[in-house]
Amino acid sequence: MNDKKKGLLIDAAIYAVAFGIGLIPFVFIEHMFISTAVLTAAATAVIFVFSVIFSDVSVYDPYWSVAPVVMLLACMVKYRLWNVNAFILLGLICLWSVRLTANWYAVYPGLGREDWRYAAYRIKCSPALFQFISLTGFHFVPTAVVYGGMTGAFLAAREPEFCPLSVFGIAVMAGGILLEYVSDTSIHRFLREHRGERRTCDTSVWKYSRHPNYLGEMTFWTGLYLYFATCAPDKWYLGLGFLTIILLFLFVSIPMMEKHNSERRADYAEYKKRTSPLLLLPPKKRL
Repeated sequence: MNDKKKGLLIDAAIYAVAFGIGLIPFVFIEHMFISTAVLTAAATAVIFVFSVIFSDVSVYDPYWSVAPVVMLLACMVKYRLWNVNAFILLGLICLWSVRLTANWYAVYPGLGREDWRYAAYRIKCSPALFQFISLTGFHFVPTAVVYGGMTGAFLAAREPEFCPLSVFGIAVMAGGILLEYVSDTSIHRFLREHRGERRTCDTSVWKYSRHPNYLGEMTFWTGLYLYFATCAPDKWYLGLGFLTIILLFLFVSIPMMEKHNSERRADYAEYKKRTSPLLLLPPKKRL
């Protein structure tokens, strides 16, 4: 068994333990938002412990795509949310989750090979400070952000009737998933064909946006909110937690990736001049 498959099995076991522990208090807490918050917080704490044991914060990486399915499915079972809205959202979130998790696995090197973002902090911080940053910034902040994004799904799943206007939200979610798929497959193909060249991918949708994969992710969560807002317009303000996801990408993920690419790719400065930072826009003509 190679390192990649061995790491996947260990990660799967870690997540089974984490969610198993998280589901224990979930069963006994009646309020849906409190019970799901405790579930995801407990699971995150367990994953953090294992990230310390294995000295690999990347153990947490699949959580973003796996936790929403677990939380929504748990709510459907416990609170008997057997309605059309719940099933539509579960189907779309599962589709998004499978695609995003598959993309994670496509580049997964195996357990103990930490992502460059975490490794950089591990080098420049003391052990105690690094673990504090890991616990708060690398684990609980994204967990809280995902939970905020899922509040719209929890609320929409409680609505018994389907609103025709929710089709708009479905279309936006599906469009986000498709954009992410095209972005990831095209850059993986480019990197295989230009391995070791350190060239910037400027093909397919990357010709029109420097971060089309992030745009797809933000589009998906926006669509989830729109689904909720159209089926429960009187409660539209309760689903605004999805905005934390938008802010995370705009002010953390994109700036970090911009800096990383500028340091690693000699042609990135020229690419930046002609390519939109986020939205899919025609490239600027070279002077």
